[in-house]
Amino acid sequence: MTQNLVPILLITLTIVLVVILFIVMSYILVRLRSLEGQRVEGEDIAGGAAPQGGAAPVKGGSLSGFRGKAIWDALENPGKHPSIIDQLRSRYAFVLARHIESVIDQGQLDRQRNKEAVPESSAPIGGLRGEVQSWLPQSYVQRFYRVGIQSLTATAEELAELRSEVRGLVDEILNRLHMTDQGQGIGQLITMHTLDFDVQARGEEYEADPVEHEEATSDSAQT
Repeated sequence: MTQNLVPILLITLTIVLVVILFIVMSYILVRLRSLEGQRVEGEDIAGGAAPQGGAAPVKGGSLSGFRGKAIWDALENPGKHPSIIDQLRSRYAFVLARHIESVIDQGQLDRQRNKEAVPESSAPIGGLRGEVQSWLPQSYVQRFYRVGIQSLTATAEELAELRSEVRGLVDEILNRLHMTDQGQGIGQLITMHTLDFDVQARGEEYEADPVEHEEATSDSAQT
């Protein structure tokens, strides 16, 4: 009798072990799929993935875990990420300046080519630690781009107005992103690197406001 029970017990034990193994493997697969879904969702939130069926994602790395529009949203709502907001502000000041300069430069370049193509809101901006995917509202992109186009044929008086417009827009952006301290002086640097630089490159007479030029030079040295 006992000998007859041994095979039955072995078969039963084998079936139980198979069931347990199946349950464990199923749990592992479900868990892996869940983690993969969370990773993809995190990339979407950080601006790293394009919507299904949409354009390919813009190249560029992240700042403190944020990319593209997610950087702008985090800075505009600092209370949501208090632990990293100061670091994000200090690192984004340079990226923001370079992004604005690139839009103005593109406007000037397109004007020389007799074409017009407003850049996208997102752009990969180079920095000391590699490229960062930056983002600007399209309304600002269009205005900075228009400044670049107009600057090539502007008179001295018109150029002064464009310079003032750029600095006003930069101040507006800094206020929205709560970065007035971190971005102090970048408005002057942007106009020096784009509008004023282009005038000097064309060999035209240029007379900057001595006070503004001194402030901008000082800010550039500190940067």
